Amino acid sequence: MEFNLGQPISGWLPVYFKSDDFILEFTSSKIPENPTDKLCEALILISSGVESEMYWTEQPISYFFKFELMNTFYSFKILETDKNGYNQTEIFRANGRFEDLILPIYRGLKKWTTIEFESSAWKKIEQSKLDKLTELIKTRKTE
Repeated sequence: MEFNLGQPISGWLPVYFKSDDFILEFTSSKIPENPTDKLCEALILISSGVESEMYWTEQPISYFFKFELMNTFYSFKILETDKNGYNQTEIFRANGRFEDLILPIYRGLKKWTTIEFESSAWKKIEQSKLDKLTELIKTRKTE
């Protein structure tokens, strides 16, 4: 599984996700909520054992990332809204271990935080949130 975020430009962020033969590429808006903040929060929750979701807005379509815990395994789903922004259709689902589903998304987000960009282009994730997420990931990796 591969997850990458690109260079933000004027409030738009390129998003790339690949798993086997499934590829999803889109450009997300930072409005109405900052999706990188929401992804960090969703990863904190699922790393703590709490189901979570967040969404990316491409306007008018949105993509939802849903993280679920099923006993000792995880489920990661991507849902896409219709052009009216309402009805959701599942376009991707994977079940697996924490290392297979959560870590690749965490690594892509963490790598993105090292990119330099104008503060007017996109808001960086608060360091305290990143620190909390990193600590939870380290704890999970040593289990």
